[in-house]
This record gives sequence, C-alpha cells and structure tokens, in this order.
Amino acid sequence: MSTSWVKFFFWLYLIVLIWADATVTSPADPDLWHRLALGETLWQTGHFPPGDYFSYLADYKTIADHEWGSAVIFYGLYKWAGLDIFIAVKLATLTVTMALLVWAGLYHRRPTIFTAAFYALVLLALLPSFQSVVRCMTFSHIFFALWLYWFQCERHGRPIPTYLYVGTMILWANLHGGFAVGLVWLGVVSIVEMIFQGLWKKWAIRFGICLLATLINPFGVKLWLSTGRALVAPRQDFVEWHAVSWWSNPLGVYPGYKFLILGLFIALIIQTYRRGWAQMDRPIVILIGISAVIFFSARNTSLFAAVVGALAPGLFVEEPDEQNRDHPLQRLGSMALGTTLLLIPLYSALVILPGSGLNLDYPHISSPRDAVAYLQKQNIRGNLLVPFNYGSYALWELRGQMRVSMDGRYDLVYRPETYRRVEDFFLARGDWPSLLTSPAPDAILVPEDDSIYPKLQTQPGWKEVYHDDTDAVFVPH
Repeated sequence: MSTSWVKFFFWLYLIVLIWADATVTSPADPDLWHRLALGETLWQTGHFPPGDYFSYLADYKTIADHEWGSAVIFYGLYKWAGLDIFIAVKLATLTVTMALLVWAGLYHRRPTIFTAAFYALVLLALLPSFQSVVRCMTFSHIFFALWLYWFQCERHGRPIPTYLYVGTMILWANLHGGFAVGLVWLGVVSIVEMIFQGLWKKWAIRFGICLLATLINPFGVKLWLSTGRALVAPRQDFVEWHAVSWWSNPLGVYPGYKFLILGLFIALIIQTYRRGWAQMDRPIVILIGISAVIFFSARNTSLFAAVVGALAPGLFVEEPDEQNRDHPLQRLGSMALGTTLLLIPLYSALVILPGSGLNLDYPHISSPRDAVAYLQKQNIRGNLLVPFNYGSYALWELRGQMRVSMDGRYDLVYRPETYRRVEDFFLARGDWPSLLTSPAPDAILVPEDDSIYPKLQTQPGWKEVYHDDTDAVFVPH
C-alpha cells in the first residue's frame, strides 16, 4: 500500500477515536461558569471587576487573573453559538493537540500499526484533560504540544525563529497559568543541552526572553504573584492534584497514563539492553524521565502523555532494513500483536459511539439547576452560602442577583482558610455557625447529603423553602 493511503487510514483511525473518546460524555466543566461570568463583564464594561464582585467571601480585592484571555474567548463563543459550541471546541482542540504530537513524534516517517496503537494510548492518556467541556488548561496543551513539535523540528535540522516562542508565550501567559510549564520546559531543555554540550545558550536565551514576555499582560508583575500563589496553593482535598494511585483500583483510574508509562518503561529497558545506553538518544530519554517526575499529579498526567507522544516514537521506530532481517515467525507475531493493539481501541470506540454526541451534560455534582432556578424565580437577592462544587454554576446563573460564598477560583480569589471555613460549614464541623452571622447569608443552598442539612432544619432563624431529590434552600425568617 502506498504511503499516502497508509497516512489516510492512520489519520482516519485517529479521528474516529478522537470523536468517540471526546463525545462519550460531555459534562460542563465547573470552571467554565466563572470564566463566562468574567468574560461577560469584560465584554460589557472593558474593565476587570473587583475581587468581591462575584463572591462575598473573596479575600483578594485586586485579582491578577491569569485566565482572563480564556474568559474573553469563552464568552465570545457563547454569545456566538450558545453553550453547545464548547463540545465542538473540545473536539477541535483535542484534534489539534493530537495532530501536533503526531507530527512531532513521526516527523515524516511512515505510520505503522504499532504507531497507530501507540497514539491510541496517548489519546487515552490525554483524555482526563479533555473529558469535560473545554477548560482553560486546553490552551496550555495546545501551546505545549506546539513547542514540542518545534523542538523536534529543530532536532531534525529545521530551525524555528525565537520570536515564534516569544509570540506564543505572550498569548499563553494571558490565557492560562500553565505558561509556567512552557518556562519549565525551556529551562529543562537548556540544562540537558548543556550536559550534552548542545546549543544550550540558544535555549537559555529563549527562556530569558520568554520570561520577560510574560510581563506583557494587563497586570504586569502581579501576574507572576497570582500564578505563583496558585501553584503553591494547598490542594489536599482535590484528588486530581494528588499523585495517581497505583494500588487502589490499579487500572480503573487514569488507565491511559498507567498503560503508557508502564509500556514505555518496559520498552526503554528492552531497547537499552539491545542497543546499549551509549547508543540511545540519551537527551530524549532524560527529558521524558524528567517529565515523568514533574508531571506526577493526576491533573498533569496529560502533559506527560504529550511529552511521550512527541518524543518517544523516535526511540523505537525501526528502519525498513531492520524489519527485513526479522524471522518470518517474528514478523507474523509482531503483526498479530500490532493488529490486536490496533483493533481493541477501535472496537471500544465503535461500541461507545455516539455517546452523548454534541449534547451538553449538566452533572448534578456541580450544576444544581433546579435549586438555582428556584432562587431566580423567587428573585432572592444578596449573599448565597453555597458549597464549593456548586459555586461556579450559581455564580454564573445568579450574576447580578446574588454573590456566592465560594467558587472554583479557590487559588485565585480565596485564601486556604476561607475554603476550609466553607467546607467546615457544610460538613458541620468546627465553628460552622459563624458563617451564619459573619457575614450573614441571605440564602443557603445545601445538598441534602451534607452533614449540615439536618442541623439547618432545626437551626433557629432559618426555614427550608425549597427541596428536591438532592438539594434544599434555606432563607432567614
């Protein structure tokens, strides 16, 4: 079969997998709502709101929002085509990310059955960051994948102008705090190049210029402070920021990442044994190893998948003359294994299609639609005491009517003690009654499963005015 047909079927295979994996479910990301609220304000007023504009417990009154650009884009898309547009955007951004990683990894090499199976696994490892409707972190994936592609281009003798790195860094720094990943990448490449006596000065200069380029934003150096605060914010209660658990439900959670890192580790051992360490592309192996250490949290496993997808294929792709020396039985076994690895993802994709399709899902864990609709209908105004998971949705739907106690901007707007205070209230622990008076809310939206619910039913001065299968609303009386 000609190379052009091989590439056609290779890309068709990946597109089918992308469509299936990205549309199996499309839950509205909780952070989407507060991005839309900020975007609306910027579109309508052209000014950033004060820190307490959406929240009555906000700790920081002046906020250097490192995702303000995403907010502007998201609201523009919403005004243009409504909420369902974000499913299409998720498909488009995942496709672009995968395309960049494939171009970086193969770089004009002919795809094979094994490379198709490999990228099916990379796609599965990317999904945790693309499963919900598009989030700001999507921009970091695209820019990082682009930089990995440029890195591979330069390794193959195609120079990339430094101004392209600078231009994308300016955009990146105004779209998502993940621009720090780009700076870390430039720094790590500089060090590795220095160790192996490469062009480390070029990469160090890029690092310095890109670092200065991040100052081109509406907040100046304050962007560094807010991003730094977000990076070091404690996240003990957020499982996605913990290291991936290998012992509880070994393959059921983040299976793509686990299969990818295990398969890569075994393949590197075999390849090193066959070739010897001196014959390996050691800078690439070290870069992948450093990435495994840096991107250890569940939230960042998709970034590790990006590095592997862009850099690992060059370590293992065999040249045609090497394949021709294989024993016929070895080649037959290799073809059988490759076909199996190819067909399992394809079969799984065909089984789950069409999934949720292009319909937006509203998971109740973060979108209490009926209870919020009641607050809107009754025109209840003021401060709304609401749990963390509900905050962003309530903030968006009740904007201009009520301010929430807590929302998804926990590392940008609130101190850790404020988050803990709200959590203690809904768990009915510690000094929880203080949130009923200091400051006093005008309504409380509470999940009926929370420990505070039965206590509020008997709390003097409060009455239950609404309840459904999962939530209740209390107001003062």
